[in-house]
Amino acid sequence: VEFVERGWSIKELHRLMMNSRAYRQSGDSSEAKRLRDPQNRLLSRMALRRMDAEALRDSLLSVSGRLDPTPGGPPDGVTIDRDGQVVAKPSAEGGWRRSLYVRYRRTEIPTMMQTFDYPEMGPNCVTRSVSTVSPQGLLLLNNERVRHLAEALARRVEAAAEKPGDRIEFLYRVALTRDPSPEEKRLGVEALSRLQQSWGGDGSRALDTYCHVILNSAGFIYVD
Repeated sequence: VEFVERGWSIKELHRLMMNSRAYRQSGDSSEAKRLRDPQNRLLSRMALRRMDAEALRDSLLSVSGRLDPTPGGPPDGVTIDRDGQVVAKPSAEGGWRRSLYVRYRRTEIPTMMQTFDYPEMGPNCVTRSVSTVSPQGLLLLNNERVRHLAEALARRVEAAAEKPGDRIEFLYRVALTRDPSPEEKRLGVEALSRLQQSWGGDGSRALDTYCHVILNSAGFIYVD
């Protein structure tokens, strides 16, 4: 009815939905709402949503400083590494362009994209499936390229701050786009200290590990 009354304008319909109270909700919820609407069928809160494959890959590249912003041109090729994974080729400068510019073939879909529900390369795809399965967590935890991106992020943090507390704050702002709470900052400093002991006093390796943990966190992977 609103669509017709607003002149059959899709833009007006988008404006109506995006200005609605339901659309603008946060993921915060009260105990009363959780008891009354545990499955969120009444839209009492914003549903937790994982980033899609393209956004997740681009975010990993962006926060690590390895995203090549060069637009347009022919697609970037892919290779199959020694572990049998399909990966995009880096640029001459050692970075990678956005997932939009990676070449996709039915037999050569990049492993990360396929693991995180990139649409099948069939005749058409009218909807995108969203899954939460163990290979996704295992890929972020064990994938060699993800670990290298975590190390690149750690170098950014080292260059920006010296004190552990300042490094935790910078990391949260870059990776999670917010400041850490006092408790998160305290726990982060403690974690860096313990990791440094575990790495025999190597502060850089400790920071590498901590950055890898942040990239594996729900706060990074999910949109709230």
